[in-house]
Amino acid sequence: MVIIKWNLTFEEGNNIQSNQYPDMFRDSFIREAVERVGTGIVITDPSLLDNPIIYVNRGFERLTGYAAIDILGKNCRFLQGNDKKQGSVTALRDAIRNEEHIVVQLRNYRKNGEMFWNELELSPIRIGDDSKLFFVGIQKDITDRKESEQLINQYLEQIASLSTPIISINEKTSILPLIGDLTMDRFEQLVQDISTYVGNSKEDYFIIDLQGLLKYDEVVHNGLKMINDILGLMGTELIISGVQVKMAQDTITYTNGNDLNIRFFQSCKQALLALK
Repeated sequence: MVIIKWNLTFEEGNNIQSNQYPDMFRDSFIREAVERVGTGIVITDPSLLDNPIIYVNRGFERLTGYAAIDILGKNCRFLQGNDKKQGSVTALRDAIRNEEHIVVQLRNYRKNGEMFWNELELSPIRIGDDSKLFFVGIQKDITDRKESEQLINQYLEQIASLSTPIISINEKTSILPLIGDLTMDRFEQLVQDISTYVGNSKEDYFIIDLQGLLKYDEVVHNGLKMINDILGLMGTELIISGVQVKMAQDTITYTNGNDLNIRFFQSCKQALLALK
């Protein structure tokens, strides 16, 4: 347990008096250390109405643009502005109610209205002989990290799209070679891309080649079944090529021997010859 002690002063309008916390914040060394750290630190008192802020350090002031005198006595939710419909807010509220430690990422807003991603680590602490409860929040600006993650996700989506090109063979037939590992999210995107493509091209046959697939698992099996059902409704036959021995065995395992009503071929060449 970490005990932080300070001398506090508040405006009368905050309904918080300095004598409410007579000996909590008197250690000058800890006070100076906490004031100098770059991260924002906030302490709230849940025994008071609406769990108000009773202390913020200079790191919090720099992070948010708000001076301590302006926010002492307020609930920290003011940092959310009008952006209160965030899943992390509910998780944070539950952690406070259950007196649990939590780390959440929130969209918060500085005094000038600028949005930033705030990684908040909130911990309940009990202080003194009466084990009085407080919440200590450590806040970090992770906006750059979140933006980098979003860029990476965009690049991965582009790579996934480029790695699954649809190749038109003739007026009636196209081929989609699947490469690498497939997730359900990627299959859902494939379903959308294939449906749009076939809807425009009015294909008779659509070949999915599995030669470059790393593994045939339940995700792949269910994804192919989904594509087959959709293409069947559009009047296009799905054909699977590139089936190896292990893949064929896995197919039997997932279907329990039931017919998928899909024609399978060992190679793309065999599939094209069969369609002539």
